[in-house]
Amino acid sequence: MTLKDIADKAGVSMMTVSNVINGKNNKVSEKTIERINQIIKECGYVPNLNARSLTSKSSNIIQIIISSEDTYSDENFLENPYISYMVGIMEREFRKNGFYTMIRSISNDTDVNTLLKNWNMDGVVFLYPNNHLDYLSKSSPCPIAVFDSYTDFKDIINVSSDDEKGLYLSTKYLINHGHRKIAFVADYEGNPLLTKRFIGYKKALEDSNIEFNSDFIYKFYPSYEGGISAGKKIASDKNGVTGVVTTADICAIGVMEGARLEGYRIPFDLSVVGYDNLKLCQYTTPKLTTVSQDVTNKAITASNLLIERIKTGTNSTPNHVITDVEIIERHSVVSIL
Repeated sequence: MTLKDIADKAGVSMMTVSNVINGKNNKVSEKTIERINQIIKECGYVPNLNARSLTSKSSNIIQIIISSEDTYSDENFLENPYISYMVGIMEREFRKNGFYTMIRSISNDTDVNTLLKNWNMDGVVFLYPNNHLDYLSKSSPCPIAVFDSYTDFKDIINVSSDDEKGLYLSTKYLINHGHRKIAFVADYEGNPLLTKRFIGYKKALEDSNIEFNSDFIYKFYPSYEGGISAGKKIASDKNGVTGVVTTADICAIGVMEGARLEGYRIPFDLSVVGYDNLKLCQYTTPKLTTVSQDVTNKAITASNLLIERIKTGTNSTPNHVITDVEIIERHSVVSIL
């Protein structure tokens, strides 16, 4: 059934049917709207979104871009629980507001350029955008939202957690439970986000009059595999470390596993604190104490700010939102006071 068939059956013009389908009902009576919608429902009519996109210059598509080291690697980036959780929340919010979601990983500016030129997108969300922000700010034809980026670009929506405070809290938490030899796990150099968290770690030590020890810095990638390597190294070093702070829950879980493989009992031989407060923290043994950055709120905030900017066509929404953090106590830390 075509638009003309619906119009003929309802006894109205094709323009009236089009207005009802597109929500422009201010000049259409309630009775006519009800009649048209009933015909659409009975006939199972589905609007041609490609045609609508060409006429309205709006696709109702929001692109989620995930920065990857190698776009063509075999890595499944959705195995990262932080990414998959964020993507799931955003897809739900976009869907509720009538948008469709596309997901793509990229590794360089050429990939970004190809996406922007070949797809008519209403908005873009960028995860791990730091290497591409300068290019995006100059070339994107649509509103952009990013996460966890330290940028001053005024046209880009940026939602992040208070990263320095987060690691300050986790380090102080261990200190308040009697720990003095505390390891930091993350290859932070060159990464603004991880560097902020490292600064929080050092500040907590300084405020507690604990001397910084570079031997307690384990520069492993904050993944599960990186955590396993760090946990094994901490256990084999036998340098007296009793507590570990990490920059990701998945890394903390790896640290616990790696230390266990070397004969450590968690938390009695090694206390561990994560960062994110993903649901998987409740499924580990012991359940993981962590820093909550309220991932759900971050994803919803960015989604709603982007949708508002798309709909209004203005930059009246906040450019940088910093969400608060807090410690979530579970069972992976033991007091040694």
